[in-house]
Order: sequence, then C-alpha cells, then structure tokens
Amino acid sequence: MALSRVNYESDICNDFTKCSICFEDFKSPKCLPCSHSFCHECLKNHIESSCLSKQSPVGFSCPLCRDFIPAENILAELKDWANDFPTNDRLGNISQASQGNLCGGCQRDGEEEEAKQFCLMCKEKLCGMCVKYHRRLVVTKDHEVLSMDELKKSPIVVETRKSCYTHAEEIIRYYCQDHSIPCCTVCICTGHRKCENIETITETAERLRTKEHYKLFVAMGELEKEMTDIKNELEKNIADIEETSDNLIEEAEAMYTNLQKHIEKIKNEYLRKLSEKSKECRGKLQENSDSLGDKFSYLKRCKKSFNSMKEERDDVQFVREFYEISKKYSTLKDLYLKNKTCLRLMKVTSNFDSKCFEGMDYLGNVNVEIIKTFHTERCMPSSSLYAYHIRKRKS
Repeated sequence: MALSRVNYESDICNDFTKCSICFEDFKSPKCLPCSHSFCHECLKNHIESSCLSKQSPVGFSCPLCRDFIPAENILAELKDWANDFPTNDRLGNISQASQGNLCGGCQRDGEEEEAKQFCLMCKEKLCGMCVKYHRRLVVTKDHEVLSMDELKKSPIVVETRKSCYTHAEEIIRYYCQDHSIPCCTVCICTGHRKCENIETITETAERLRTKEHYKLFVAMGELEKEMTDIKNELEKNIADIEETSDNLIEEAEAMYTNLQKHIEKIKNEYLRKLSEKSKECRGKLQENSDSLGDKFSYLKRCKKSFNSMKEERDDVQFVREFYEISKKYSTLKDLYLKNKTCLRLMKVTSNFDSKCFEGMDYLGNVNVEIIKTFHTERCMPSSSLYAYHIRKRKS
C-alpha cells in the first residue's frame, strides 16, 4: 500500500498538468521565477508555513527545487505574497483540457472523436483529422501542437510580461519621468496628460543603459558588502558565545569539585541559567543572522537578475525588468535600514563570589550584555527609476 502511494506521487511529480503540492489539477496556477508552478492556495500556504517563524522575511524556498525565491513585494503581508506572482494561464487551460478526451472541433459539429493532441495557441484538444487540417491552414500552420502525453511531460512557463501595470491589455510604450513609472498609450492620454517629461521606451532604455545601470550596480555591491560584513560578525559572535559558555562551565565544574556535595544543587541551578541564557543569546543572534541571510540571498538574486539584463535587447523588457529590480532593491534597502538597529552583538558574562559559600544558594548570575549595535551611518543611493515611489511611501 505504501509502495503504491510512492509510485502515485512519483507519477504526479512527472506530470506537469498536476500541482506537485496537492497532487491535483491546477487551480489558478502561479509561476515562480524558477519556472515551477503551483496552485495559488497551495503556494500561499507554503509561503506562510515556511516564513512564519522568520524575522522580517524577504523570500522563501521553492517547494520543488528549493531555490530561493525573493518576494515581489517584501512589505506586503505573507498571505498576499502569492498574489504578486504571474498567473500561468496557459498551464491552467492545459490542466482543464487534460480532464477530458474528446476533440473540441468535432464536438462543435455534434461528433465525438478521441483527442490525440492539444494546440497551445488555440487552447483546444484535437483529434488526428483535425490536427491534419490544423497544420494545413495558413493561420494555424505555425501553432505549437503537442500530443497529450507530451503535454503532461513538458513544463509550461508564463510568457514574457510587457504589459502596462495599470492596463494589462496594453503594451508599455512610454516612460513618465515625473512619476518614474513605465506607461502605455492609455496612461499617457489619461493619468499623465499634464506630465511634462514623457519619453519613449527606447529613449528610456538608452538612458538607463548608459547612466542608471552602473549606479544601481554599485549601490547593490555596497549593500551586499555591508550585509556580508555584519553577517560574518554575527556568526563569529555565535562562536564566541559558545566558547564563553564552555569556559564558564569549566569554572563551575572546578568550583563544584572544591565544594563537593553542598555546592551541587546550586551548581545545577547555575548551569541551567547559563544554558538558558546562552540558548537565548544564540537564538537571537541566529535569528538576526538568518534574517540577514535571507535579505542577502534576496539581494544576490536581484543582482543575478540584474546582470542577466545586460544581454537583453528588447527595450520594453529591459525597462520593465530594470524598473522591477530597482523597486525590489529600494524596498529591500528600506526594510534593511529599518531593521538594522535591531542587529546587535551580545556576550554572556557571569560573576562568582568565592566567599561565604555556605550561606550561598547560587553560584552567580548569568547575564547577556550588548557589546555592539549596528546603526545606519549614511543613506545608500537609490535608483532614480524608483525614487518617486520611495518618496510617495515615506510621505
């Protein structure tokens, strides 16, 4: 019975028309940057369960490949993160199509023929005869047609996004410098009619390539270096806490040897406090380190996407991707600076009283002291592409 269940789940994982979390047909599938898709509700539950215990999370791991996935909007609530990923409409249509086995064209003629293949462009199941005529017609001869078996074994990813943020049916063609946002023709004729600094997407792409690209690259590098240095200090501090804790344990054991039975009770109480404080100290430091590690991974992922843009020749795609990465970087930087004062280095200390042991009921206090606090010394540069949104959010 158990073996049958394993085989079933293995078959599901190889079927790209099924969600690998719930093993059911896709329901509003959302596509992640790693190209894996999951049901909207399944992805939402995964994000909440994996990030709930983290301090100011900025991303999560893909349930399938475990790749780090940066959140599209790290300031949004966890339950809303899944909403921001693109919907894989093609995969949803294919998942629905796989539920039946009759040719759509024949059904419209009142006939019933078993479907053999599926057209990704028309989103329709076809029998052998319909496929033959589908490939003969001029308007459909270049359509991508797959067999039903190939359909289940071929990952379907979302198409490149070039649509306007406000009007999804329109393509981005302009850029408003007054509001620092890509626009479509409808936007320019409505909400940006009074804006004076409007340029074409080609002009914007050229300006960003020649001026803004390097500035943002340098800013990311500076933030990456600072986050790396602090993370290294936090990790070293954890090791120091461990070493200090070991030293204090040795002192307690030495004193216990001298005091023998009378001191055993208060020794155990001391060790309990020491273990508790050390665990508390390490836990807080590890929590800060993990949080910073996530932000570091988020920044690395942004840089990786940013570097891959250099070969992009499509101006619309370049501007859109630059805008999105710039927005993510600025938001990450604000969140990092906001939480930076919470990053602290600590140490465990103790005091021993070697006198009047007979009258003592404890070996000494175990305390946690702050030895360094990370403060923001200067403001790191932001990309002008997203400056308007930063000003708007702060106001």
